Amino acid sequence: FPLWEGYDEFAHFGVVRAMTTKGILLAPRNQLGPRDVEESLNLAPIPWGPHNWDVFRSSLTEEAYWGLSPAERSQREARLRDMPPSWKREDSVSGVSAYEAYQPPLYYWLMAPALYALKGSSLLAQVMLLRWIGVVIASLAVPLTFSITLAVTGRESVALGCSAVIAVMPEFATNVARISNEPLAILLFTLLIWLGLKILNRAPDAGSAAALGAVLGLGLLTKAYFLTAVPAVLLLLFYKYGRARVAALTTFLVTVVVAGWWYVRNVATTETFSGLAEPVMLRGRGVTAMLAAIPHVTWVHAVDVILVSHLYFCGWSGLTVRSWMYHIFFAIAMLAALGLIVQLRRPAVFWLVGIYGFFWLGQLYNALLQHLTRGLVGTAGWYMYAVVAAEVVLCAVAFGRYRICAVALGTMLFGLLDLYGMHCVAIPYYTGIIGHRANGALAAMHIGELRALGFDAVFERLAVNKWATVSPRVLIVLWILYIIGTILPMAVMLSLALKSKKSRPEDAL
Repeated sequence: FPLWEGYDEFAHFGVVRAMTTKGILLAPRNQLGPRDVEESLNLAPIPWGPHNWDVFRSSLTEEAYWGLSPAERSQREARLRDMPPSWKREDSVSGVSAYEAYQPPLYYWLMAPALYALKGSSLLAQVMLLRWIGVVIASLAVPLTFSITLAVTGRESVALGCSAVIAVMPEFATNVARISNEPLAILLFTLLIWLGLKILNRAPDAGSAAALGAVLGLGLLTKAYFLTAVPAVLLLLFYKYGRARVAALTTFLVTVVVAGWWYVRNVATTETFSGLAEPVMLRGRGVTAMLAAIPHVTWVHAVDVILVSHLYFCGWSGLTVRSWMYHIFFAIAMLAALGLIVQLRRPAVFWLVGIYGFFWLGQLYNALLQHLTRGLVGTAGWYMYAVVAAEVVLCAVAFGRYRICAVALGTMLFGLLDLYGMHCVAIPYYTGIIGHRANGALAAMHIGELRALGFDAVFERLAVNKWATVSPRVLIVLWILYIIGTILPMAVMLSLALKSKKSRPEDAL
């Protein structure tokens, strides 16, 4: 990723920096970004998505940046690396906002000590290292998904396949390879799903109930979309503990103790429960008026936007692939939804459906808010990776005795999508080989353009405006490891699928 290519990345970084340099536990909602971040937005190319924001009038997109002469680019890069250290402690002078300050604070609390330890490092080093921390945190969801799948299906090969699917999903990597609270939210949501299954599969006890409440509370202190998990947890507790059991009450009390203060604060300061920007903008609008707006939302288009940005959207520049590629995944998802109907009687499946279904309702509610506040259709589909463990396990379960073939096919398709997107869309765009046309559409890459630039030049351009340690040679090594790390799960799952076809029918159940 280029600098700040991650969704809202510079604003998330600004909140962590404010906590580090100003010693505050809660940044004000109007928190200004750091001055060095402001200057970096003027020197390095900015993502296509927000390029028309007023605050970026003097900034250059990737297309404009690579249109500069090599001397101009070198001068900008040198200025970016040589910014005065004092700018880390100063606020923006032109009004660049760390607008993510309205988010719950847990992620920023955890990152502040790490950033403080890096206070002597350059901005580029700080950004890269915080990104790596996020990737490590989110990666823990992969083995957790293995455990979740094993608890639901009882088959290690299927569990390995579900983990492999997540590991090669390109938009999953896009979502977590940035500075934001998403990696922590994904880990906590996956942990919540796993704990719910443990509660279903064992005798009621207060310890498991307290753990469930603690994880839900920590999630609510990380992202407001954890509110969608509350009704699913209530249904789980009602099913397992009944109405008035001590264990169920323990979950509720622990959740309130951990996160209740934040939501009380939201009500006191914003007159809204979530404290998010859109509800604050709509706080004077009654429920009747909001319900009246529902028929005016083009819901089919909204769902399409969510699904497209869930499958492949590649950063804040909104890079996409061919439409037919998305429709392959849409068709498989529809088949999975039909196959899942007969599995709903299983408590474990019902728990996963509850988590996933209520999250979808939250997405649709957010789409309504976006329509009312900004006139937009749809919302961010990458949020769906919070419940990706439930998603892939439900898809596997839906295909019954063919589930090992289903997860193998999923690994192959997502792996191919990742390889295509990386080499035909992302790398060509981030190195200036292709760009957006006047109508906003992304131009197609031609192999002759890549040959004209040259293999070495591609990695030299990818290393521009990055921490000096991430040199072109280091990037080549990482690229080779990426190829191996993508193809290996595909090969393993293809092998397991072929072996399963040779096994006895009863072994495939």
